[in-house]
Amino acid sequence: MAVPLAEGFRHAGAKPAKGLCRQFPLVTAAGDKVRYEPRPLVRSRQHAANLVGANVSWKARLSRLGRLFRGQFATWTDSNLRGLAVNRDLIARDAALCLRLFIRARKGSLLRRFSLLGKSGVYRQTLMGTLGLYLAFLWRRI
Repeated sequence: MAVPLAEGFRHAGAKPAKGLCRQFPLVTAAGDKVRYEPRPLVRSRQHAANLVGANVSWKARLSRLGRLFRGQFATWTDSNLRGLAVNRDLIARDAALCLRLFIRARKGSLLRRFSLLGKSGVYRQTLMGTLGLYLAFLWRRI
């Protein structure tokens, strides 16, 4: 699936982000739907340096855990939040509430972080991904 950027989209960084994964937050925040499809529908070249794709091995999972500890996910989250901030006029009301809760969930006590994350409704595509999201909040790496 190819998703065009919303009319009037502005990017917060000096260079536009590569790949559709950076467009999903804005597309969904603007009120559109993105559906997770577990079956691969696009044939893409897979290699050891892929950041996305068929990274389902234990080695790939450990690599993602390492990136989580090094703060790379927090950096990506910051980038996505900046992209959403400069496009706030495109964000639907319910998505804006979710976004505010998510931003607040990144700070505060452990109980407050988990409470606000739960209220926000933010989750990952898979159970393991969602558990990783909660680990990121536990370790303040998001």
